[in-house]
Amino acid sequence: MSKKRQELKNQIEILKAEARQLVEENKMTEAKNKVNEAKELKNQLDLMDELEALEVQNATGKQIGELKDEQEQEQLYQNAFFKALKGKRLTAEDREILEFKNSLSESTDADGGLIVPNDIQTKINEYKRSLIDLSQLATIEPVSSLTGSRVIEKIATMTPLVNITDDTADIDEMASPQFETVSYTIQKYAGWLPIPNDLLKDSDQNIINYLKKWIGKKSIVTNNTLFLAILNSLSEKTFADYKAIKKALNVTLDPIHAVGAKILTNQDGFQYLDTLEDKNGRPLLKDDITQPTRKILFGKPVIVVPNSQLSTTGTTTKYAPIYVGDFKEGVIKFDRQRYEIASTNVGGTAFRKDRTELRVIEREQYKAWDSAAVARGKIDVTAVV
Repeated sequence: MSKKRQELKNQIEILKAEARQLVEENKMTEAKNKVNEAKELKNQLDLMDELEALEVQNATGKQIGELKDEQEQEQLYQNAFFKALKGKRLTAEDREILEFKNSLSESTDADGGLIVPNDIQTKINEYKRSLIDLSQLATIEPVSSLTGSRVIEKIATMTPLVNITDDTADIDEMASPQFETVSYTIQKYAGWLPIPNDLLKDSDQNIINYLKKWIGKKSIVTNNTLFLAILNSLSEKTFADYKAIKKALNVTLDPIHAVGAKILTNQDGFQYLDTLEDKNGRPLLKDDITQPTRKILFGKPVIVVPNSQLSTTGTTTKYAPIYVGDFKEGVIKFDRQRYEIASTNVGGTAFRKDRTELRVIEREQYKAWDSAAVARGKIDVTAVV
């Protein structure tokens, strides 16, 4: 069913893009019809998920038994994880389950610490989705090894399949596709946090909430910094005004990239865009009817990053950064998809201050993919900031 699901998702994205364009043209009735069509397709997706869930429930007793064993193993590991985190005495069974979990991971080393249990990692990822997580704009490629490569064909240069008109004839050789190899070497990113020992005496759930927020926020800032570093490696041009942004969408970007394009800027850039009006005094920024908390410009979603993470430059003349394009085609994140934690109450300053110090490590690497998929620019915002 995965092929059908992907087709439905693609149709939904096309309908959403068409709806945004119709809103831009003030064709609200037609836009609502497109949104309703998208909702109907979304209902089909939900129904497919329910059917798959029923298929899982009808699995053989052996499969269900194996699932139960996995769930029990994960619970045993989580219990041992918290005992180790709190500095409690570990039983032989605790040490065995911790060693077994770490042995499954290629990247766990002497300084890696303990792998965060799956349930907690899920809570961290859910919390991150409530924040501005730029990694979601990139193509995320899950990996299980520390080094490797992926062979990818750029969407803008893909060649079509050959039409077979004679079943007995040889298939004509296709034009050479533009394949490129993107290599990766997973990098480690770490941070530490002092925790009062009285918190470690609290319930596991309270500790989970504490870790969720701290790791989630640190991970967001880390990923946003890495993502923006890739965008800032592109050549920059000055946008004279908002019309230059529209030209970047219409001319600079390949039409296939423009379809999935978004506009990314900081708070100062958003303030500039929010002051723009058409000749009738109507704001150029519109509400996104598919996501009410978001704005669109020229039918494209506008993503706003805090000035603290994406700064405005210049002294006398202030320039705000603006990126326009299909970021999923422009940036790839190779993701190990997990966190590791180590704790001590004797190292660093922990012993002298009667506290426990935690260190978290996450592993990933961001790489540029198709530089033509994103246009990097800056625009004068002196008059509005």
